Amino acid sequence: MKRLTLLSAVLIVLVLAACQRFDELDGIDSADYDAEYALPLLNSSLSIKDALEEFEDLSTIIIDADGVIHFTYKGDVITQNSDTIFKRINETLSGVPIFVNSKRMALPLEFPDGLSFDKLVFKEGKFRWSFQHKHPDPVSFEITMPQLTKDGQPLSFTASLPGYSGTGTPPTYLLSLASPTDLAGYEVIPDPVTDSIYVEYELTRSNGQPDTASLVGIAFDSLRFSYMEGYLGVQEHKGGRDTIVIDFFDNWVRGDIYFEDPTVVFNIENSFGIPTESRVKVFEVFTVRGDILPLESQYVTDGISFPYPSIDEVGEIKRENFVFNKQNSNIDVILGAGPLAIDYDVDAVTNPDSNTTIRGFITDSSYYRVRVEVDLPLYGKSFDFIGRDTFDIEFTDYENVHNAEFKLVTVNGLPLDVGVQGYFLDESGAVLDSLFATRQRVIESAAVNGEGVATAPTEDVTYIDYPDARFDRVRPARRLAIVASFSTVNEGQQSVKILAEQAVQVKLGVILGVRD
Repeated sequence: MKRLTLLSAVLIVLVLAACQRFDELDGIDSADYDAEYALPLLNSSLSIKDALEEFEDLSTIIIDADGVIHFTYKGDVITQNSDTIFKRINETLSGVPIFVNSKRMALPLEFPDGLSFDKLVFKEGKFRWSFQHKHPDPVSFEITMPQLTKDGQPLSFTASLPGYSGTGTPPTYLLSLASPTDLAGYEVIPDPVTDSIYVEYELTRSNGQPDTASLVGIAFDSLRFSYMEGYLGVQEHKGGRDTIVIDFFDNWVRGDIYFEDPTVVFNIENSFGIPTESRVKVFEVFTVRGDILPLESQYVTDGISFPYPSIDEVGEIKRENFVFNKQNSNIDVILGAGPLAIDYDVDAVTNPDSNTTIRGFITDSSYYRVRVEVDLPLYGKSFDFIGRDTFDIEFTDYENVHNAEFKLVTVNGLPLDVGVQGYFLDESGAVLDSLFATRQRVIESAAVNGEGVATAPTEDVTYIDYPDARFDRVRPARRLAIVASFSTVNEGQQSVKILAEQAVQVKLGVILGVRD
């Protein structure tokens, strides 16, 4: 069942039940008579809440504390974890050998997007090193990275090589290349004065004389990190383009509905300790009339700032709901124009103000997520809002019935006027006859107060006459197309609230002419 048919289910399907309840006539087919029979066909009361229970997708329907019904539509905008940022660091550090050309050398690291860190913790990774010398006597060698520590101890290694004979390949230490050091648990804190990471070595000849190596190289690879702290740069994260389909207007034919207080909510979760801001690239509503209407707001232009934990709140998740409403955007206009779908493309930018004094953090479990939620509360106004739906029917089994007069009594607790016209269709879809001579109001709105809440039900009585010729025309019908119009009170001038407990009582009887 489609979204609009919630209303037609409550206000029309019960009317149509009369056309499908000829099973009440079982047992009269064999009689030989020409008579009339008065039969009660239906006496039922159905609330909006009862109707909602027939829907399969109840997850999209919410009833608030005041009893107002809300249709909600959800979609993910951005989901991002720490892998992207750590990947850029890995690309800078991993794989490429670094040749150490002095006894104390700062690593030539150039991080992207102006990124600089105060602390970096390895989750896993490999470190390799080697050296070569051309001295005639044996040497001892020590290599140290004072800023790379574990349990307070710097990463440091020693080795020795024999003297060089002067011919062939000079002595070279290669053991670390085949058996690299596991970096899990090591952390890096740059030098506080120079903000650099140094690699240092000492080579001592067998006579005690310090000297230099002819070649020293180091390499990092297979890196993963569990924590990073510092200025993490200006980085744009692609959220990806997506669409939310709104099926409320699937059966729309014409007319207007104005939602008094629709909203679009950005539900934000963030455990990155980084200033982050949304970038709304596209947010457009496609309407039933073929228009494409953009969301307009200062927050579309300037972005939405995410909440984020401080360095003292590592591991915490900050949450916030940012609401586009009619006070800060044109959301009531674009969602009041018959929305069929919302097309959106929302990115996020870290450190949007390029403020390097703000030192943030990420962990290997950090993420942020933004979910978009469209909320259409049934609080608003409608004028001549027309929907269309069709139903299967079958009359051919009751050939002894030659005329009928239906009496429909409704007691309406909803703040809606309802007009109905129906068309009987044969197997090919051709119109055989109409339900009424003209589309007419069959249900009058309940009385409402100044807040748009129904205060007293209204009773209506409607007669539908099917003499012999009309009944014979519709006997071959296989489908009934119903066109229903809905208007709020005062010709759609007053906004009303559709509440879950509001109900429609329907009594339907029929006088049947039956002959053998």
